[in-house]
Amino acid sequence: MPVRRAAKAMSVLALGGALVAGMTGTASAAGIADLTGMGCPDYYTNYYGNGGFVQTLAYTFTGGNGARYGHYNVVFRNNYGETNEGYREYRCY
Repeated sequence: MPVRRAAKAMSVLALGGALVAGMTGTASAAGIADLTGMGCPDYYTNYYGNGGFVQTLAYTFTGGNGARYGHYNVVFRNNYGETNEGYREYRCY
């Protein structure tokens, strides 16, 4: 009987943890807007799900092919806070 009770308690805790992770977790990368061809704006926000992706230009550089690129820091913001999504690089034209 104690083994069954422990297994039930673990499954309830796992379900609760999954629900909390689903509410506060990061959104999928599919929601991040592609800024290629937008001329490297200083920042860009697109809304996705229950929040939005904010992309902020960190710097621009010229690639080996002579094209200009922008390096963006990406943050997902919602009511639960901010989640760093890393960075993206886009070609500016």
